[in-house]
Amino acid sequence: MAEPESSSLPEPSLTFTLPSLHDGLALDCRVYHPASLSASPKAPSWQKHAAVVAHPYAPLGGCYDDPVVDIVAATLLRLGLLVVTFNFRGAHGSAGRTSWTAKAESADYMSVVGFVSHYVHFLDPFHPALLREPISPRVGSPTLTGSPILLQAGYSYGAMVTTNLPPLDTVLAPFNTPTCGTPAAEIRLRAQHLAETQNTVLAGARAAAIDRQNGRSPRKALGLRIGGDEENRKSHDSRRSISSDFEERLHKGVAELMTKARKGHRKHPISGQSDEAQPAVDEAQKPTPVPEHLLPIPNRTTHRAAYLLISPLQGVVTNLATMSFPSPITSLSSRLPTRSFSWSGRESPEATTKHDERPKELPTSDAEQKLILHPTLAIYGDRDSFVAARKLRDWASRLEGVPNSKFRAHEVSSAGHFWVQGNAAIIMRDAVKVFTEGVLGNYEI
Repeated sequence: MAEPESSSLPEPSLTFTLPSLHDGLALDCRVYHPASLSASPKAPSWQKHAAVVAHPYAPLGGCYDDPVVDIVAATLLRLGLLVVTFNFRGAHGSAGRTSWTAKAESADYMSVVGFVSHYVHFLDPFHPALLREPISPRVGSPTLTGSPILLQAGYSYGAMVTTNLPPLDTVLAPFNTPTCGTPAAEIRLRAQHLAETQNTVLAGARAAAIDRQNGRSPRKALGLRIGGDEENRKSHDSRRSISSDFEERLHKGVAELMTKARKGHRKHPISGQSDEAQPAVDEAQKPTPVPEHLLPIPNRTTHRAAYLLISPLQGVVTNLATMSFPSPITSLSSRLPTRSFSWSGRESPEATTKHDERPKELPTSDAEQKLILHPTLAIYGDRDSFVAARKLRDWASRLEGVPNSKFRAHEVSSAGHFWVQGNAAIIMRDAVKVFTEGVLGNYEI
């Protein structure tokens, strides 16, 4: 009999901090590499799909170790997405404290999205130039014909922040030509440095595996694994905290990239004139040009947006102080068996959303419009203790009712906000899986 799928996240591949676009506060981040980035030559091809998963309200214990976040992120990881979880300001080890407006948290989320987009762009460890011999694609492996997806997800408060994010192009705009020394520039350079380091490490591991497969003595590893081991995953309990030594090395790597950027600007001084057009000056007296902005990245990977909202707090922004979590919150992961699930995006035996009359009015903001223009799934229970099911149904019906809307809602009978009732967590997990498989399938046909 086949072993049931694990619903727990493995040891993160990378653990580090990022400065928030809002004010530079340090945010804890974890990156999880999918099987396609493992050492095995038989692994599926790396297709640059990625996801960000945001956690519940920090002052009430929400952080990236939340059990629902764990289930969602682990499900996405098994489907082949590179997954990033993070702590909003004031959560767990992140600096600062939670705001009342969620504007700062929106900037926190945008910071992570900017990192993921650039990290995935630079992450290309199995390029033929990095391996002794090319790897033949596995028979039956899907071939990416469109842009990869970037799935922005959140649970509870995290879903509320995800809902209010601007469209993906707007989120990524500050990273195009960021002013040097700003959080946006730091985030972009951190993404590039970590990706280039991982390219060396992962290429070395894959090359060694190919050598073993072909009966050759494995070559010496090209680098050290940073933050985890793809072939020896560990449990949550053994996860290491962010080390100051690693952060110091990260700062050094970013500084080296900044030096390279300065050299790249020498032919294009701040004045905008070429070196030949400048007045003759003794080379020893020439100041080292310091670029004001990072240059745009040529042929940067373009992602298509998708959204996943678990127990969204529709209309609860001003009532966060009244929220309380059940005690104790036990881990759901160990209680989730494998179970088949069928979801059509409308009514099903275990999920009902009333659509007697579909209003045709357009969403009232760019944030809402992004949910109808891109594949979106909102999952909530009819016994949510924070938001009345009627309010969620009305909101979902309004977004689904827009012509050609890609928004779908999935109401789970007898499920509460925390997905601890009966098999509610199983239904939620399987809905996430079916939705994501559908999104991936649409982008890979």
